[in-house]
Order: sequence, then C-alpha cells, then structure tokens
Amino acid sequence: MKPLSEWPSSQRRGMRGVLTDIDDTLTTHGRLTPDVLAALERVRAAGLMLIAVTGRPTYWAQPLLRLCGFDAVIAENGASAFWLDADDVQQSWFYADATTRRAHRIALDTFAVTLCQHFPGIAVADDAAQRIGDLAFDIGENIPRRTEAEIDALTTLMRDYGFFAVSSSIHAHASPVAFSKQRTTSRILSEVFGISDASACDSFVFIGDSGNDATMFSHYPHTIGVANVAAFLHLLPKPPAYVASAERGAGFVQIINALLEARES
Repeated sequence: MKPLSEWPSSQRRGMRGVLTDIDDTLTTHGRLTPDVLAALERVRAAGLMLIAVTGRPTYWAQPLLRLCGFDAVIAENGASAFWLDADDVQQSWFYADATTRRAHRIALDTFAVTLCQHFPGIAVADDAAQRIGDLAFDIGENIPRRTEAEIDALTTLMRDYGFFAVSSSIHAHASPVAFSKQRTTSRILSEVFGISDASACDSFVFIGDSGNDATMFSHYPHTIGVANVAAFLHLLPKPPAYVASAERGAGFVQIINALLEARES
C-alpha cells in the first residue's frame, strides 16, 4: 500500500463516484461524526455519485439512503440493495424471493443455536432482526474483539455446516449464499445507473477497512484503506492501492479531502 499522498492528482480528478464501506470506515466507534457527515455532503455537492457497500443489515439501508444522501445502499455484503428512482421513490433488489429467504432464515436460526453452544462467549449480533440474507455474530462490536484464532475457528464452523463465512472488524457473517459486495455493486451500477463495469473500474474509488471488503479491493483499481485496514491485511488477497494515515472516520475525511482538493485545483 502506498501513502494516500501518492495517489496521482490526475486519477483523483478522473473520479466520478465514491463507493464506501460503513463500519470503521465511515464510523468511529459506531458513530457517524459531524466531520464525516460534512464530507459526505461535500461529495454530493461536487456532483459525485455516492454508494454505501456494507455488511450492515438490509433494514438499516433504508434510513441510510435518505438521511445520508447515498445514491444507493448495498447491504449484508451484497444480499440486498436500495436506491431512489427518478421520482424519488425507493426501489429495492433482494438476492432471492421471500419464500427462499424464509427457508434460509430458519436454517440460519437453527445453526445459531449450534454455534453459540460451541462458543459460549459469542452471541448473535444485535442487528439480527433487521437482516434478510445472513446472520451476523458479534466478534468486536459490543465486546472486546476476539482473537484471530477464535474468529478462524468460528468461520471454520460456519463452513463445516455448509454456510459461507466472512468477517469484518465487528461481525462474523454466516450466509447460505456466497454474497459479494463487488458483484452486487457491479449489478446495481449497470442495471440501475447504466454504468458499465469497465467505466466503474476507471472512474470510481472504493474506500474500506476489513476482510468483508476483499472483493472490492480485488476488483477495483482505485482503492484506498483507512489506516485501521492494516490489522486485516491477512484477510485481503489484494490490499488497497493506497492508505490514509488516520483511522476510521478521520481517515475517510482525509481521503475525501484529497479527492476533492485535486478536483478543485
């Protein structure tokens, strides 16, 4: 990873959109700080597209879409997406129909009992009721972060029971389908906004911090990590191209400052 300061101005000026993770990228200790909210508004004011790509639950996406001014919110690591159409009416996409999702939920809820028996100190994340495609377990949101060995054992058990597994800085996710932040992002950009994958790769920057961002870091050429990504490089087949010197929300603000200053010069 190169320092953010080495991101060429010519590339910064060519960006037409920002794709960003939320937890520990936009947020700091679970909160959207005033400087981050101001940075999001500056992105919008500059005429850039702004899309959140998060592991957070589907039913968090709806308020984020309107309150933070995102053009789209992709939730649960790619299980669902929300956006507003030309008439400002909310539209949505889900990975499967309601009947299939209910069957998956039953299987996940049954598995949760097994996992919590194997790992007594682990509990289902407190946002579980808002999820439609996966089940998240708290590994560092409301408890001290678990060791990498514990998290590896946790995700191994998920796979042993036939689920797909991915972890972020705060949650370990089990899902019946191999969700992909990148695949759903590419789909929404193409089918909703008419932006081809080649165009997105050329003119969108992705900002993230942890293991569930791996598909985004691997696919998009223009990628930047906030400083705390350093703790998760072992989970990333391809690290971000550049890295901010500050962590979490402060790092996001650094990145947006660098992006917009180049466009204004």
